Amino acid sequence: MIIFMTLISCFFSNSKNNEIFLEDELIRARKEIPEQCTKTLDFLIKNQQKSRSSSPQTIVFACHRKWCDASFGHCEDCSGIGDRTRHLLSMITLAMDRNINVEIDYPLTTNSVKLSFSALEYRDPFFFLAEFFRFRSYDVSDQGINLNQWGNWTSYDEENRKNIDQFVHFIPKDDVLLNYDPCLYHALFRPTNRLQNEITYYYNLFHLDTNNVLGIHFRTGDLTAFGVQNKDVRAKGSSLEQCYHRMLRCAEALALQLDVSPMDDHNGIKKLNFFLATDNQHIKDIAKKEERYMIYLTSDKPSAYLRSEGDKSAFLELYLLSKTRGLVINQRPKDYNGPAEKLSTFADLAKKIGFMSNQQVMSCSLD
Repeated sequence: MIIFMTLISCFFSNSKNNEIFLEDELIRARKEIPEQCTKTLDFLIKNQQKSRSSSPQTIVFACHRKWCDASFGHCEDCSGIGDRTRHLLSMITLAMDRNINVEIDYPLTTNSVKLSFSALEYRDPFFFLAEFFRFRSYDVSDQGINLNQWGNWTSYDEENRKNIDQFVHFIPKDDVLLNYDPCLYHALFRPTNRLQNEITYYYNLFHLDTNNVLGIHFRTGDLTAFGVQNKDVRAKGSSLEQCYHRMLRCAEALALQLDVSPMDDHNGIKKLNFFLATDNQHIKDIAKKEERYMIYLTSDKPSAYLRSEGDKSAFLELYLLSKTRGLVINQRPKDYNGPAEKLSTFADLAKKIGFMSNQQVMSCSLD
């Protein structure tokens, strides 16, 4: 029975996804894309349509973090949204420059984001069997990458043409970081209907349409917030509340710099309005008692990015932060010895997809 199902799966499936962009997907993408991203969307479509007719090579960007809790096959850590997205968009930019077919085996999570075009979605040769048994026919665990072979298919003879496709981890050992167009994110990804409904709900609830709400992204670190053993400690212990108040002082300074107007609270008292996104439930609990400012919070409980619900909550906060007037981001401490960048790559992604200028962002030292 298993052999029979495997044959059927392989018959109806192919790792090469050669379908053109579907008309309904094109219509929806052009309707949803930010106005300033129309040219990028058109370039992506034309580039991939051209490469599918002229290039024999496909680069598949891959990682299956959605299966890390229970997997019968390969399971690789894709890191957080900020890190994996900046690497992914950089590599896709390079692949398009070389007119190479691009497919993405994205770690889709329940009720978060999905690819805008099915033509860009990788389909394993084992198709539904790969989904049912939770495995993939390739392995990217070594995180290797060979850029010299990207687009260099003329050096292959016909017999070896079948080996020119490459499977590349979202975050390869050799960094490929370029200045990518933020519009590429909007062209490639879209929120699921459920996530979009939540974005719209909070957008209205937090009065983001007034352009008078600042975003605060306060990362305390994976070890502090979730106990993940990666030395990521950006604030901890008794200093958490002090750090929280420093973030608010930075937010007040940015509000003055951007001429953000206080708004009436429920009692008619004028207060500055901030949307706080944090990885720490204790910080959320402190913020709920705040009286000097209006602090907006989602109802989601912070969860580590290693779990799918963590991704769902993070994407919600990513989109909401991108729609604020400006961002306050905490710097890592001077004695930091963990894996993170000086400023959160997640917050940097929010800045980019929200098309914010450098003047709209303030880094806040907690030392």
